Amino acid sequence: MNEFAIGDMVQITGSPMTGTVGTVVSFDEKRQRYLVRIDAMTQNYFTADDLTVFAP
Repeated sequence: MNEFAIGDMVQITGSPMTGTVGTVVSFDEKRQRYLVRIDAMTQNYFTADDLTVFAP
């Protein structure tokens, strides 16, 4: 079961980009990692342990 859904706003708690907020855009089942888009030019894969739901 995935902890985050596509479209969820998340804050990155792991390196790199600690404290940055982004949007979950996909989930890689094989690697068990979420692709998080930070802005139009920046995105990266993170494990569920490196993310938390963003609540403004």
